[in-house]
Amino acid sequence: MSGESYPVHDDVTVHAGKTIYQTDSWWKAAVLHSYGDSDPEIGIYLWNYNEDWTRKNKYHVKTAEAWEADKVRIDQYLAESGDQVASQDAFPVSDYYRLARGETVFKTDDWWKAIVAIDQKGSYDTYEVIIYLWQRVDDDWRRRQKYAVKNLDDWSGDQDAVDALLDADSDITRDGNDAVETSEPMTSTDQQPESGLLDEIEAEVMDLHLGSGVDERD
Repeated sequence: MSGESYPVHDDVTVHAGKTIYQTDSWWKAAVLHSYGDSDPEIGIYLWNYNEDWTRKNKYHVKTAEAWEADKVRIDQYLAESGDQVASQDAFPVSDYYRLARGETVFKTDDWWKAIVAIDQKGSYDTYEVIIYLWQRVDDDWRRRQKYAVKNLDDWSGDQDAVDALLDADSDITRDGNDAVETSEPMTSTDQQPESGLLDEIEAEVMDLHLGSGVDERD
């Protein structure tokens, strides 16, 4: 699973990977990789070939917990493709898409992760579930990650690839003797002031979901 070369950035170290599908023009793969000294993460990539492979979409799975949470949301959205229930301007998605529904996974002053469903792409009817990650830059939300699921068959293949790499990640961690740190339960004297609890919760959520590759280096 690790013998294939993937068109990721030179700064990225690839530990393992699994091609989901590949044609002359399109290549989708799940890749277990790391940046510098950071812990390994899984990225689902979609590249298009036009003289060279160019990345079109990517989605980083930083933790198994975040992946499990996203899987629940995607399963729900694929199963409940009902009538349009979200306003078109509720999320900063392209006007090319017609928004059917959506929900925020988390949102801070700088980062916004959401899952949306679209029921029209241009003049074509469709139903796709998309996970977005946006970053606020100059008072505007700019897309940093995008991951689209078009149907249950595609979704099944994506899950198999990511789940296999999560197992590979566990093997790499064990081989590297990396200790997994666990937090001790907080006592009443350890608890942060109430005014800081929301910031602490926000930081924990971001730590679960934000990968080290969100700055578009790859």
